[in-house]
Amino acid sequence: MSSRRPLACSIGLVLAALALPLHAWELGYSLATALGYSDNINQSATDPTGQAMLIPRLDFDFNEDGAYLRARAVGQVEYRDYLQGAFGNEVRGQLSGIATWIILPQRLSFDFEDYAAVQPVDLLAANSPGNQQQTNVFTLGPTFNFRLYQTLNGQAELRLTQSTASQTHEFDSTRGSAALRVLKDLTKLDRVSGNIEYQDVHFIDRGGGPDYRRADAYARYQSKLAQLDLDLGAGYSRLDFAQGGAHGGALLRGAVNWHATPSQTFTLSAARQFSDAAVDLVVDPAAWLAQSTGGGIVSGTTPINSQVYLERRIDAAWAYQSERVRVRVQPYERKLAYLLDPTLDETAHGVIAGISYRARPLWTLAFDAGAETRSYSFIDRRDQDRRYDLSFTDQLGRHWSVRFDLIRNERHSTVSEQEFRENVLFCTVIFKR
Repeated sequence: MSSRRPLACSIGLVLAALALPLHAWELGYSLATALGYSDNINQSATDPTGQAMLIPRLDFDFNEDGAYLRARAVGQVEYRDYLQGAFGNEVRGQLSGIATWIILPQRLSFDFEDYAAVQPVDLLAANSPGNQQQTNVFTLGPTFNFRLYQTLNGQAELRLTQSTASQTHEFDSTRGSAALRVLKDLTKLDRVSGNIEYQDVHFIDRGGGPDYRRADAYARYQSKLAQLDLDLGAGYSRLDFAQGGAHGGALLRGAVNWHATPSQTFTLSAARQFSDAAVDLVVDPAAWLAQSTGGGIVSGTTPINSQVYLERRIDAAWAYQSERVRVRVQPYERKLAYLLDPTLDETAHGVIAGISYRARPLWTLAFDAGAETRSYSFIDRRDQDRRYDLSFTDQLGRHWSVRFDLIRNERHSTVSEQEFRENVLFCTVIFKR
């Protein structure tokens, strides 16, 4: 498979959506060209390589809320030219897109979802350009809605999902799934549902797998008040592997979103569930946009493989926004216990934080930071990754701006050869529609 195929599929889907005869759509985009320099582009502990880069970039945010199509897609596409040739030039992209084609209002719809990201090939190695790959998760299928009794409704779903990675082909899979839901509206703002889901997972590459079947049964409560949103679920999951062996356990999910004031929001979410890399890459467009710093594409930290794990996760967030100041803090912790290969077990905790200050009507100073500590119990290793981005943006006019970034990347590790420090400087000229 071509290394660019997952990204090409994502871009093609977005362009196809934009070509539809829409009426109430909105499209925001920016075109940027960044010139930068890294003093350790290969993120080496002993042999750092300096490299200049030229990066044209497209950012877009598409929204459609029509009678027959509801869609939201946000993403970035960039071309990286390593001017001294330390690495081959490449195209990178990330996308979170969801579209619902309403065939029969309140009865039948067809859904499309696509999630593209840049992830490491080997999470234990330095995150240099040679250790990054394009991943993609694409889902489509119909949803049938039917009335059972007054405020009691039913919903049936069929989905086909394909996940691909440009280098780690054991990740490549096809998934067929079905779901049956019974939903009851308690009030206009409260809903309770019973859900049964079934999934059949087949890995395309011989190195992946083994194939497995999964069944989930759970109850869910959702409430959306003026200042408080609740989403709580509890049930049971069972997985049966093709080569024998079964695993079962409680399924617990919860999320609380509190709009404390017009300028402050608190969020808390937690989960105990079976999961894998393909599920981890699914990020809602609104959440993806909220986490964006406005810079270039940053590689994630998802272990790309075909293994299923028991995930225990807790996330929190606080966001504040005023006319001149924006602040966000997002701590998290997760534990991954792999079902078939415990040598991959991982514990991670970290925080993402950012603050921006509009010093003048056209000047914005921002600082974004991310820190993550990962421990691997079976290989006696502990890594600490740090990223700091200090930026200054000058709005030159209605459409044009210039941005300067000073970025610091660090890794501290119990394996000395894996430690590195990198300093990067960027100057970016931006045209925004």
